[in-house]
Amino acid sequence: MRPPFAVESHYKQGFADEMPDDEWLTIVGKKGWIVLSHDAKFHREAPALEAIRQHKVACFYLWGAQVPVWNKVGHLTAVYPKIRNVTNREKRPYIYRATENNRLLLVRHWDGRKEPKKYVNAAPKVPEGGARA
Repeated sequence: MRPPFAVESHYKQGFADEMPDDEWLTIVGKKGWIVLSHDAKFHREAPALEAIRQHKVACFYLWGAQVPVWNKVGHLTAVYPKIRNVTNREKRPYIYRATENNRLLLVRHWDGRKEPKKYVNAAPKVPEGGARA
């Protein structure tokens, strides 16, 4: 398959399996890459959330972590136009979740809009300046 974008991966980039999320998010954020992940947890972890905010990461949680790869490819193909639309029109940083029925739902945005109640205050507070407590 020839997607209309370059594909990089955690493994292709040589990131260690045990590399903390905030460290690799910092690296990809500085490169301006878009994060597509099945690991829908960054909004609950203060260091990862701060890395997303500080380095203006565009992050999308994809549905289907446990389904066969072919189903994952189908899902990504279906949501890609919506992801492209968000990345072209919205200022980073943000986190969206792609649902099983290929909808994109806002998880977190730093542009002042109201976020869904179930995600508000999901992460521990990050001290001013981003330092870890």
